[in-house]
Amino acid sequence: MRKKLGKSNGKKDGIVKKSMDVFKKSSENEKRKKEMRKLEKKSKPKGYRAKKLGAFTFWMLFLFMLFIVVVNVFSSSGSSNAGNEADNLQVNKALAAEGVEFSKGFVAEYFTWNNGNEDRAQRKMKLSYYLPEKLSDLAATGDKKWNSKILRENIHLKEVEDLGDNRARVIFQVKINFENPTGKENKENDKATEDEPVVPEKIETVKYISVPILYDVEESRFAVYELPSFTYMNEEIVGKGIESETEGLKPINDGSMQNIRAFLETFFEAYANDTKDKLTYIVEDPKHQNGLNKTMDFVSLKNTEIFEGKKVSEKIVRTEVVLADPNTGIEFISTYILVLVEKEMRYTVLFINNKQYIDELKSKKKAEAEAEIEKGMEVEEDNQDQNHDAESNRLDKNDTENE
Repeated sequence: MRKKLGKSNGKKDGIVKKSMDVFKKSSENEKRKKEMRKLEKKSKPKGYRAKKLGAFTFWMLFLFMLFIVVVNVFSSSGSSNAGNEADNLQVNKALAAEGVEFSKGFVAEYFTWNNGNEDRAQRKMKLSYYLPEKLSDLAATGDKKWNSKILRENIHLKEVEDLGDNRARVIFQVKINFENPTGKENKENDKATEDEPVVPEKIETVKYISVPILYDVEESRFAVYELPSFTYMNEEIVGKGIESETEGLKPINDGSMQNIRAFLETFFEAYANDTKDKLTYIVEDPKHQNGLNKTMDFVSLKNTEIFEGKKVSEKIVRTEVVLADPNTGIEFISTYILVLVEKEMRYTVLFINNKQYIDELKSKKKAEAEAEIEKGMEVEEDNQDQNHDAESNRLDKNDTENE
């Protein structure tokens, strides 16, 4: 028995000893690992972490810059395509205001000359800034008897015709003054003698001239590419009245008329005299906050009409205003169309002479009217269907009774 117990105890002690050895070895390994980590940390040079952080930052910045470059490349290609489309859709430059002014300058030179070869050479040189050389020689013929003169203010634009391809025809009405320095020729039976002073003969005439111009894109300049041609425009007196912008709006004839008129009196007095700082309190329209800056005096109102606006708080006012020049007292009558808005029991001017607001209002009213008509037609169709069903029921009932 003792031998058996000794053997079993020896086995247990061996197992325990082996376990302890394993535990000690594992703990020693852990200690070695910790010591190795410490040595590694100690062995790393100073600034190691900073270098790693710097490298990380560098690559992040590099990727970000690469992204920016890619975006710019694609956006620039898109904008270039848009630019090409814009070039394809560009307007006819010959129709621009610069083209009209160029044509007017040509007309002024074309109808101004003095008879004589010396003047002809100067005139040809001036016209060469507008016409090709061969055409400027033809245009500078002038007249051996008559001088011609035209004032720039007597050149009136009448029409601009779009010919496409940067070309246009500009039509002017011109008032020309011709003068014969030698006077009228004496006839055989005239009693005038050579001793009498010569009175120059003067004639004023009105013509219509059509000037063909082009814009040379390569040279970046305008030119008259053909000699001008004479034409005629039948200008008649405007007899019948032209429809006003407020035509078709719903008028208002309630108690607000008196209050609005009182406001208009105050407003136009301020509009004529007050500075921008003061006008901003009653004029919301940024285009008209400078008022008249004392260039005109307010005198009175005439023929004021009030119409419904887009909202209940907004009203459209069409009024004729009598204004006077402050230096001479000469009076003028002007038409103003105002959009008033009521805020906190007082009026302010939302817009002055704003056609867009009125057009939008008319479009809104038209859409509402069409919707009402459509609704009425639907109701009428429903009534007709109901009447038809009632008639059918009545006929069916009569047929049943007859059977």
